[in-house]
Amino acid sequence: MSTPTAQPQRAAWLGFAPVAAWVGLRWVLAWQDERHPGPEAWPLAPFAGMQDPWGWLRPLGAFMAGLVVLLLLGRWLRRRHGAGLLRQLLAGAWVLLWLVACAAQLVAWQNRRQLVPEAPLAAELVGQHHQPPSLRSLGGTLWVLRVDGQAELLQLLVPDDAGTPPQLHQRLRLHWARGHWYGRYVTGWDMLQPTP
Repeated sequence: MSTPTAQPQRAAWLGFAPVAAWVGLRWVLAWQDERHPGPEAWPLAPFAGMQDPWGWLRPLGAFMAGLVVLLLLGRWLRRRHGAGLLRQLLAGAWVLLWLVACAAQLVAWQNRRQLVPEAPLAAELVGQHHQPPSLRSLGGTLWVLRVDGQAELLQLLVPDDAGTPPQLHQRLRLHWARGHWYGRYVTGWDMLQPTP
């Protein structure tokens, strides 16, 4: 039987320990990157300017519908089985959420450290835009690329210290690799003759 003082202490541990585990793992991975830097690689993604500007409505609607279903389910569980069971389920969901976040962080780190090189791609730089640093990235220059044989445009955020930037419409040979589990990463490039 738990004492009245043990309940808030357990709640505090439950509230902060999973978050602390995520922060600690992030710190350990950053420390590992400093001690043993991984290969230089920058994510290659579909160009955001070609995507549907209203595409965010469907995921938002699905999230809101899921939230309403969870609230109704929580209300039903509280009426049927009491608040104790609901608290236990919410605590379990909270811990599971942070465990999944830790696993995702570890998978993303490992994915970038074990790249699988692929044959180079020929591409043309069709646009570039300076992107200042923010909370989500260190900034750099956003390149918009047209890869030979692919209909969709791709984008690549290159740090400012990555070397001499190519001119607009410069032809490039992209050296790239696949992530261990997902994603495409550019590991370098060579400048070819400009397109006439």
